[in-house]
Amino acid sequence: MMQIMKFLKCKGDKLDMFNIDNYQEIYSDQLWLSFSEQDKDTAWSQELNYSNDTARWNAFLNRLCLNKITDWLQVDSRIKVVIYPHDKALPIIWDVVNGTAIVLEETRLILIPSEARDTEEFSVPQEWVDIPNWAGNYYLAIQINLLENWLRVWGYTTHQKLKLQGMYDELERSYSLAEEDLINDLNVIWVKQELSLNETENTLAAIEPLSQVSAIQVEQLLEKLSQPSPYSPRREIPFAQWGAIIADDKCRQSLYERRKNVLVMTNKVNLSQWLHNVFEDNWQSIESLFNTREAKLAFGFRDRQIEKYKPEAIKQLIEQIYTNQDEEKRKQAAVKIGKSGVSDQNAIAALIHLLNTTNDEETRWTAAESLWTIDPNNPAVGIKRITDLGMQLAGNPIALMVGILPKPLHKLAILLRVYPMGSKIYLPEALQLKILNDEGEEFLEAQARKADNFIQLKFSGSPGDEFNVNIAINDVQISEHFIV
Repeated sequence: MMQIMKFLKCKGDKLDMFNIDNYQEIYSDQLWLSFSEQDKDTAWSQELNYSNDTARWNAFLNRLCLNKITDWLQVDSRIKVVIYPHDKALPIIWDVVNGTAIVLEETRLILIPSEARDTEEFSVPQEWVDIPNWAGNYYLAIQINLLENWLRVWGYTTHQKLKLQGMYDELERSYSLAEEDLINDLNVIWVKQELSLNETENTLAAIEPLSQVSAIQVEQLLEKLSQPSPYSPRREIPFAQWGAIIADDKCRQSLYERRKNVLVMTNKVNLSQWLHNVFEDNWQSIESLFNTREAKLAFGFRDRQIEKYKPEAIKQLIEQIYTNQDEEKRKQAAVKIGKSGVSDQNAIAALIHLLNTTNDEETRWTAAESLWTIDPNNPAVGIKRITDLGMQLAGNPIALMVGILPKPLHKLAILLRVYPMGSKIYLPEALQLKILNDEGEEFLEAQARKADNFIQLKFSGSPGDEFNVNIAINDVQISEHFIV
């Protein structure tokens, strides 16, 4: 396991949390199930081999949901639960599609979990509706709250209603129904099944057969779909072709193996190479992405104004850095020097001295940021690179900035920041920045609040350490893999 020390953890305001009993009183018709930290650990440890971190997170949510729903069904209905097609095939599906199919006697349920707080709309991936051997009788809308450790089935619908009345989103490739179009009480399913032997068949709408794809086309499509990406390739080709590929057991298995193997060997950012000015193509200098003024602001001074200091005051701040034993006062002196904007050689020397002598990570980064402001090309300031992630995060334009500072014993101090891009001033509320170690365990996180123009995390790493950076909002996640 990588040895990374935690120095700063930025967190959003805590939500007011209800007990699950309070929720059950308010939404008494809905099914509420609680789970433990151990339940989450078990689900996470069951899902290891995926082509990217987004897929693994999707698998974790689906496994947690499946485990709890299965336990409940087997107790309350005393009916054997059969996973479709079988348990070993689930990672292959979850690597590219959200959702799980289970069968109770003649009835197939499709479980669609989501972390989204908004339950005004129930959205189902097209695969579960338009692939004949994937379609279910009933589709369960399941909300998961990982902070409060509960899930709820807040409604369900039939294949027929979803197919004939649902809104089809061609971009997302999904069918959606409004909350008011769902049935809340899950017990209605069992009543219908008991009253009518034909009820199962009446839940299904007609589905057109999938297109035929030749062996040559299959190979060409698999080659295209196997290219490295931090997200599912389900929208890379027309659905007629995608459906034919994903519905076939052998093609689906081949795609899973190819994507998993490709991404294990690629898509890794080597931070130690940055010290030798070797950078990956998509990591740019701050200056190349912004103009000079914006570059300074982007490194952390968006909320600071230049303050005028008399030469005597600057001299006192410099002296404070060299002589004061109070670390907090030394840090504040560095902040004020940065705010002054004065490119004084004595001030620059004092900041470099502070960088090299402090044992406090916050002070080190404060000195680095102030030095960046008054002397951005100074080699002591470390290395900063930024990658524009575009609109990948649910249409929100963002960028990830990484800064590194060399430390003794070849260690690196590492700073991660997420910024809004384009015309956006603030990050979307509830956007999360997480760091996972090489075993997939989260050890740092930050969450954007209502008016944050950036969020950040700071830590240090040793040569050979690996970590993943996940940026997420609702069900959409972007991942970057790093090695020190």
